[in-house]
Amino acid sequence: MSASTKRLKEQLDEFNAANKRVKFTLGTLLVTGWCIFLIIIATFTQLDFSHYVIGSLDPASADFIKLKSYSYVPQIPVIFFIAALIGKRFGILAVSVYIILGLAGFPLFALGGGITYLFEYNFGYILAYIPAIFIVAFLIKDKFSYGNITKASLLGVLTIHAIGIFYLMLMAIIHQDSFSNVTGWITMQSGIKMVYDFIFGFLAILISKPIKQILWLSMG
Repeated sequence: MSASTKRLKEQLDEFNAANKRVKFTLGTLLVTGWCIFLIIIATFTQLDFSHYVIGSLDPASADFIKLKSYSYVPQIPVIFFIAALIGKRFGILAVSVYIILGLAGFPLFALGGGITYLFEYNFGYILAYIPAIFIVAFLIKDKFSYGNITKASLLGVLTIHAIGIFYLMLMAIIHQDSFSNVTGWITMQSGIKMVYDFIFGFLAILISKPIKQILWLSMG
């Protein structure tokens, strides 16, 4: 092993042991800006999946197991990736700037932008990114273990969807929508999507570790 390789390994070991806090530098501000761009890209990215699901409780039914297709927008995994990559301070900064720009009129949200977006049914899910950033970053700040990553992903997903559903129901009350519409929206926003959010959120946190190591070494 060469001297430079050995020194790099020692630096990475030190990083893993101490979990260095991300410093406030020009480099971290640039990375934060890049993270804002990632959120925007994720907002308008759609992944399509097809897999078998249980469609009926009757095993004898022809629809007991059927093939269904889903469209998935990977915003939540990107939020978890950001939380794990740059921590709660810069992660919350990135999400806050994204929200402020969207409310200021830039079409950064799925349905556009502007201050009236506060009254959109799905805006609660976006607001919930802020506490989710805090939870994910807090749970993995000491160790990127599989257990911590699992807890961070699970609690992050539950936080986002709990706040999102509450906000959706509040908007439904304000708009005086029917109960059937509300349950349909909740199923669409927080049904099978929660499973995808957990799985991809877990993977996003996992892959953030080597990237964070590289950023830490490059920014000093």
